[in-house]
Amino acid sequence: MQDAEKTTTKTKTNGLVRWLWLPVMAAVLMTAAVAAVPTSAQTGTAAQATVPTGTFESHLDGFAGVGSSSVKLSRAGAGRHHSRALVVRTKDRGPAAAVSKRKFGGAHAKGTRYVVRAWVRSTGQRTVALRVREVKGSTLQTKTKTVDAKGRAWTRVKVTMTAKAKNSVFKLRFRTPSLTSAQRLLVDDLRVNPRGGGKAAAGTLSNGCSRDTRGIPSCGTYIGAAHGGNTDPTALEQDLGNKLAVRRTYYTGTGVASAVKTATTDLAAGRLPWISFKAPYSWTEMADGKGDAWATDLAQRLAALNGPVWIAFHHEPETDGDIQEWRRMQERLAPIIRNNAPNVAYSVIVTGWHQFYGDPQYSLANIWPRGVKVDIAGFDIYQEYGSVKNGKMDLRWVDFGAYFQKIAGWARTVDVEWALGETGITDKAAVDRPTEIANTVKLMQDFGGVAYSYFDSELNSTAPWTLGTPEKRTAFAQVLAGSPHLN
Repeated sequence: MQDAEKTTTKTKTNGLVRWLWLPVMAAVLMTAAVAAVPTSAQTGTAAQATVPTGTFESHLDGFAGVGSSSVKLSRAGAGRHHSRALVVRTKDRGPAAAVSKRKFGGAHAKGTRYVVRAWVRSTGQRTVALRVREVKGSTLQTKTKTVDAKGRAWTRVKVTMTAKAKNSVFKLRFRTPSLTSAQRLLVDDLRVNPRGGGKAAAGTLSNGCSRDTRGIPSCGTYIGAAHGGNTDPTALEQDLGNKLAVRRTYYTGTGVASAVKTATTDLAAGRLPWISFKAPYSWTEMADGKGDAWATDLAQRLAALNGPVWIAFHHEPETDGDIQEWRRMQERLAPIIRNNAPNVAYSVIVTGWHQFYGDPQYSLANIWPRGVKVDIAGFDIYQEYGSVKNGKMDLRWVDFGAYFQKIAGWARTVDVEWALGETGITDKAAVDRPTEIANTVKLMQDFGGVAYSYFDSELNSTAPWTLGTPEKRTAFAQVLAGSPHLN
């Protein structure tokens, strides 16, 4: 736990902020931000000219049709996470195929093992084959994997290949043997990764999905919580019947030793630690390098742990200062953490409401770190139905689907995973809609969210978010039972 000190925190209601000065005794106090969806929304998504390999959001990534086949981008919403996808069709009845004019690989040693994976589906039930050719002057080897693609369901296809030559390249083809002119083959979320880098597998989760070295799952959604004031969640877990898959904790800059100790305990218990820090210096000072030694020491301590850790610095920054200085701080810290700790995923956590419905200065286009790799975008979005403000109860349901569609579409354009860093429902919401927690988790899975962290705490809360009622405990226990866990 953290040393006692005085810190600032705030509560937010519909974009309004009031400051609270609170003593921190056992743990750093955190913000439970409330994000209500207004009746008319302003969109503040980032736009980029290009996208990462295989997202097919704005271009074909070098794929072209073969023979009578043609290739184009799907309409929005037809992709795997309600985004866009690569569409292959044929002018005549027969085979349909798309080949990559772009060459993958090209900078590796002989013997490097690659994993090529994608998700496919076709109109009706069709077999779909992914062919990978290693080329250096001539074809060195060819491997093909065929799967049954079942209508509207997405099916993963994967080929592993060990490079026979240094700096060779890989050419890809997706093919189905028989389509009519009215039918389609769709491809999405293509990845070509050397094992040991990028999204390559470093472990297997309890649901059979893989995870990378930083704990990012290849499929599935971690379910977990922040509990009390960094309170040991063992008693809560015993009541729920399962361990938390991910655990959120919060610290100021002086709490590094406590954070590392807690993360060690969490990993030993099978929990993925997701830690938030307030920086030891101002945003500007951190951005200018004053906190480099502090960040390097933190990263090196976390790198010594036996498992993955997620980390964030100054979550929910909106209205706390010059947001561009906060962005500069993230750009300074991200490479320090990631370069010194290959097991640590760098996350950036915002409220969500400000980005999509609030002041344009907080739009993701304006505040997202530039020129650095961020692993996870976290959003703190609460179900406000049943909350009371100024003596009036809010009976509007927050539309998580609308949020997730915006988030998922944006996340693909910047090659980042996304998660709920904090969320909660009121006691009334749990009674009036008993399936609300399950519905939200299902939506997250549909839109590709990798973690759902419930805010089980009374600290700085504007509504009763805690898992303090039988209805909430039962609902949360049900989704926790289906969560993937670290092995």
